[in-house]
Amino acid sequence: MWLYNALNVLIAIAVIIAVLYLLFRLFVLKQGNEEVVLLPKRKTAFQVADMSFDSVTLFCDIPFVNKGRQNGTIMDLFPRHLLPEEQFDKVKVETWAMDLDRPRHDNYFEAIIIKPKKGGTIRVYVKLIGKSGNIREDIKGFPYMNIDVLYQVVGREDWHIDKARIRLQPEEVELALGH
Repeated sequence: MWLYNALNVLIAIAVIIAVLYLLFRLFVLKQGNEEVVLLPKRKTAFQVADMSFDSVTLFCDIPFVNKGRQNGTIMDLFPRHLLPEEQFDKVKVETWAMDLDRPRHDNYFEAIIIKPKKGGTIRVYVKLIGKSGNIREDIKGFPYMNIDVLYQVVGREDWHIDKARIRLQPEEVELALGH
């Protein structure tokens, strides 16, 4: 008889633990997570930041927002330009990015904490350096160039890497240079 009572107590404890675990999981699910997204369709047109005889630096602004219900942190963000030599080899390309609210000029991306339903703006720079020494000549025939913006985000769960793509159009380069 005591074995039967002990077994009933153990089963009751197991059921209580299972119910508490389910309640905890429902609570966590209700709390949500971060959902930080870049909005590449709302980027600004590229504009000239700096120009010399042999190079031009362009920039555009990309808004981002945390659509989630918890704080999110962009730990790292960097643009990767996609212009192989086979497509266009007259310029050397450099890209970097920064948070527009906290500008830095050392190519270091400082982490950003984004509250739920809030956002900000990332500024992406593209420097085109002419290989002949004359950027106006070297830029002739410039094709479109995709730029992947990769960013590492962390919230309540493990970190993950997301990507957004923007495009530098030849028309934007010509317009920025005043052609």
